[in-house]
Amino acid sequence: MNLSEISLRAKFVQGENFKEFNEECWSIAEMYWSFLREYNTDGVRKCVISVGDDPSEVDKITSYQGFREVYKQINFDQYFEMSACEKKFLQLDLIHSGMTNIAELEKWDTEPILKAYKYCLDNDLNYKFFINSKYKISPNRQWKLGLWCEWEINCFRLFWVLFDKASREINRDLITEDEPSGGEIVYYLDYKWDDNNYITIRNKSRQNMEMWKIKIL
Repeated sequence: MNLSEISLRAKFVQGENFKEFNEECWSIAEMYWSFLREYNTDGVRKCVISVGDDPSEVDKITSYQGFREVYKQINFDQYFEMSACEKKFLQLDLIHSGMTNIAELEKWDTEPILKAYKYCLDNDLNYKFFINSKYKISPNRQWKLGLWCEWEINCFRLFWVLFDKASREINRDLITEDEPSGGEIVYYLDYKWDDNNYITIRNKSRQNMEMWKIKIL
């Protein structure tokens, strides 16, 4: 069974920064996990790296069926004085250190998680991608369209991008912008050409299905 989620979360933070920290931790955790979708974790589906300021809890691992949690220590005052770039690097180091602890305890292959760490660095910790890494062709076969995601620590943005037959970009436009936690919609989006001018995008993650109908040309 493969890993379905890696998350970085504050175990306990005094004051109002608790929510802000957790909201900022989506994109790097999702980026790291995106390189580990086929990682064999022997029935463990979710790994959580919990952070706090208690030194006595450092590297403590909690295990439940299908779930592993490891504790890491950080200085929150220092964290909130960092630039966005510095925060990303710290988050990646915390995630990778925690995943290494869990992998060593479980006797998993550590090579894939090292590769995931390096892939994140190779991409400059910028999580930007086309959904499903593909385009859809218009009915007249003159155009290709993809959904482009930019997942940052402080926001999530979704764009449509239009290409001609030679794969030259013709246009792009913003569809929606949300908090980082809103980026989870990328796992539930589907879209299609209605005709040569309009597309329909559906977010199937909600009970009342969200839909955008957009004029492209």
